[in-house]
Amino acid sequence: MSGLSLILQTGLACVLIVLALLSLQLLSLCVLRRFWPARALAVPALPDSLLPHVLVQLPVCDEGPLALRVAKAAARLDWPRDRLEIQLLDDGKAESHEELCETARQGVPDGVDFSVLRRGERAGFKAGNLAFGLNHSDAPFVAIFDADFVPPPDFLRRTVPALVADPGLAFVQARWGHANRSRNWLTRAQGMLLDGHFAVEQEARYRAGLPISFNGTAGVWNRRAIDQGGGWTGDTLTEDLDLSIRCALKGWRGAMIADLEVPGELPETAAAWRAQQARWTKGHAQVARKLLPRILTSRMPVWKKLVMSFQVCQFAFYTLAALSAVISIALMSMGVTYLQSVAELGIAVTIIGVGTSVGYLYCGQLMLGRAGEPLLPQSLLLAIVFPSGLILSNARATFEAFWRSDLVFVRTPRAGEFVVGGWRGRPEIAAGLLLPVFALAEQAWSAPFFVFAAAGLLSIGAMGWNGTGEVPAREALRLKSQN
Repeated sequence: MSGLSLILQTGLACVLIVLALLSLQLLSLCVLRRFWPARALAVPALPDSLLPHVLVQLPVCDEGPLALRVAKAAARLDWPRDRLEIQLLDDGKAESHEELCETARQGVPDGVDFSVLRRGERAGFKAGNLAFGLNHSDAPFVAIFDADFVPPPDFLRRTVPALVADPGLAFVQARWGHANRSRNWLTRAQGMLLDGHFAVEQEARYRAGLPISFNGTAGVWNRRAIDQGGGWTGDTLTEDLDLSIRCALKGWRGAMIADLEVPGELPETAAAWRAQQARWTKGHAQVARKLLPRILTSRMPVWKKLVMSFQVCQFAFYTLAALSAVISIALMSMGVTYLQSVAELGIAVTIIGVGTSVGYLYCGQLMLGRAGEPLLPQSLLLAIVFPSGLILSNARATFEAFWRSDLVFVRTPRAGEFVVGGWRGRPEIAAGLLLPVFALAEQAWSAPFFVFAAAGLLSIGAMGWNGTGEVPAREALRLKSQN
């Protein structure tokens, strides 16, 4: 056996071990969620005279009717009018600002402290927009809702008192709902994936006292935590995770209210979902690059350092999966017979990965009382297959996060936002057609991976090919990083 072959197999074994650890992390969260007792969050019923001043921020960027809908929903929040301030933070085109101001104010009742603010530049993207709004208010608590979310009227009543009662809480996060969950198979799969994140991962972390992350919307922050954590910064594309980790490093905690659901909109096309996931993956990689050294050199216990390190490095799954495929293809082209230990490791990792994915997704549905819903088996299968179609785009996003200094923000396209010349799924289709060849030629342990990857790539690529994959060129905004 040549030295190159041995090096490649050793590298493959290392990649497989890390993939197994990422899978085992999800498995451990499933066990925690299933068996760890629920953690009571004190939400005292405060009289109106003791309710604090709350700022509601609504960051929008060319959202159209969604901006008006979320403004109306915010105006319906049950909170004393003299202690409620609403900011519609407009980061969209200058020519549409006046129209937005007029239509938004028409939809908000008199007596509501409502303002439409525009900063005139997009430095820092959403983080910069939120920071700009904070400069115009001194409210001690801040609720945030993206344009595609609709908070229920009792949202503040069920969240803010918890922050008042526990000054060590940085934020309270509600669970995302999905108004368009049944629109198509892609939205069904997305709903299942997000159910797993909130009902399993976030809830398990909260129950066990582990750090949790703010999810960018449908939550309320303690203003002191934002300030002490360093404020909103625009040097990553996931400002929510960035600030959450910085606050956790300073001793702040987050809380999850699992039975408080705030419905939002899921991306309905492959292009929209692909753009969203690539942005999230790139943002997570940027946060890892920025904060992992701080985590590892902090004074926290070793176990907590490991937990937080895995938390910020979950994005690595796609890159590692792509890397394992490249190494396997290289070894196959060399005509190499795998070492028995590497082959056995591959079989074990494959079983762990598939089993954990099924268990994690099913656990999410079980915890939400949806285990008996129709179309559950089909949705679960697609929730495993479709993410495999993001291997190329997410691996590229990770590479760009570590090797490029500029920030590229691609807002998740809304329904009907298409332009000729955008992504049409060609790379995914090409890779999906080639992978079955390797699946047939490879040894048994890697065949399931290649089959799932090919199915995902072909599915996502086909959805782009049929015209649902075009992304508006105007949504890609490039700004140089301040770092």
